[in-house]
Amino acid sequence: MAEALHKRLSETLADKLQDEIVRLAPGERLPTEAELARRFDVSRTVVRETARLLIQRGLVTVKPGRGMTVAELDGRLIAEQYGLLMRRSEGSFAQLLELRLVLEVEMAQLAAARRTEQHLADLEDANRRLADALDRPEARDEFLDADLRFHEIVAQASGNPFFSLVIGPLNGFLRDTYRTGPGYPSEAANTLEEHVQIAEAIAAGDPSRARFATENHLRRVMRHRDRLLAEKQPIPTRT
Repeated sequence: MAEALHKRLSETLADKLQDEIVRLAPGERLPTEAELARRFDVSRTVVRETARLLIQRGLVTVKPGRGMTVAELDGRLIAEQYGLLMRRSEGSFAQLLELRLVLEVEMAQLAAARRTEQHLADLEDANRRLADALDRPEARDEFLDADLRFHEIVAQASGNPFFSLVIGPLNGFLRDTYRTGPGYPSEAANTLEEHVQIAEAIAAGDPSRARFATENHLRRVMRHRDRLLAEKQPIPTRT
């Protein structure tokens, strides 16, 4: 009975604090365990359970000597869910790429209409880094970083923060997958060429062309997805 009561109190307190946390900046410290217990007239046990719930929701982090601080919304928990779905065979890598196709085609179309000069400069820089790493096998991680960074910039250029919220953890999952897959990068020269075409379409302010170039790029990746992964490769988990 007492355990059930503590659970209800901690969930209620977590909901109340969540409403406050979303208005705070990442890194801001929350009141101490003792302060929260006094403020809400609950036991420290309830406060500790509340902290656990807030951590699970990705809202706070707890560090020795600092207590609870507001966490960055980096989508880590979403990325973990991608891995769990695939481990439980409720989703496949091919289906994950389908999600990417649906999102990024429309994302690029919006980016062509809303991009800023800074976005264009960032896209050009990402492609320059791809080109620099293209023919250097030892620069595989540099190529991967530039590859995924390009898609993150397109999400930002769309002007819709929800795209970044979804693409961020998706790219995080892909980063872990590709980093351990011996087939990545597959057809690296094609990746660079297609990225350049996407960037040029966005720079030209041509939504239809950006949409076509992005779809062409991602459909090629989907066709050749088996080259990207190791045979029977375990699905990575994020730490």
